Amino acid sequence: MSKKVLVLGGTRFFGKYLVQSLVDQGCDVTIATRGKTTDNFGDQVNRLIFDRTDEQSIKTMLTQETYDVIYDNIAYTSNDIEILLRHVIPKRYIVTSSMSAYHELHLDLKETDFDPAKEAVKIVHSEEVNYAEGKRTVEEILTQKYSQIPSVFVRFPYVIGADDYTKRFTFYIDHLIKQKPMAVDNLTHQMGFVDAQEAGKFLAFLGTSSFTGPINGASKGTISLEEVLQYVSKKTGLSPLFSETGDQGPYNGTPAYSINVALAEEIGFSFSQLQDWIYQLCDWEIAQASNE
Repeated sequence: MSKKVLVLGGTRFFGKYLVQSLVDQGCDVTIATRGKTTDNFGDQVNRLIFDRTDEQSIKTMLTQETYDVIYDNIAYTSNDIEILLRHVIPKRYIVTSSMSAYHELHLDLKETDFDPAKEAVKIVHSEEVNYAEGKRTVEEILTQKYSQIPSVFVRFPYVIGADDYTKRFTFYIDHLIKQKPMAVDNLTHQMGFVDAQEAGKFLAFLGTSSFTGPINGASKGTISLEEVLQYVSKKTGLSPLFSETGDQGPYNGTPAYSINVALAEEIGFSFSQLQDWIYQLCDWEIAQASNE
């Protein structure tokens, strides 16, 4: 019998790659979204329309079924967890967390650098806390109040790819090519990233594993924005324009950091080397910006 899987937020970016990987695994997949974004999965998946922030909507739409695995890409605070798990109990629960859960970013971030079991559980709504604190409360409530549910919290760095709707990585290449001034305060900082497709595959892999707890997911290696821009300059013959009064870089304020993925490798998932694919993405971004 195929595994019954529910994906909360599976219609864009790495959520799409997760759903595709689950379909490829032969899972019985249901996508639950607000119904605002269409998908291309046709009759390969089931669909539910619900409002994540409305407990009555969750109760009405999600309690009819028991799921082997629930993937939650849209849990931002402990309240999101609380109103969901009152009504649906998965046999396994995989939540997209973030490197933001770490109190401080630094080189060689390991899962043990933030222990959600050691912080007080707080029930908060998204308007009450920033993104980082919200993600910490997600991990804390699952570790402590819902410890009976086998859960995984996947700590991703910046997820990038051709269909990245945040356009944060795009910003730098686009500004260089269009010769728009930008203000960048961390040009030489080494940073970690993960490819959207690989992020989706890793999440799907975790559905087949018995691992629980926090786990990092990232490509191996780092790159600086300076290296990215040097590559684009070499390709185009253009130089970036830096100005304190220019548009603020979306990654401003991010210190140098790298993500240790030894734990993921230990349980059987091998991440790519960042250098093996990042420049192909740069080429794609160059083509996009040049054609506009």
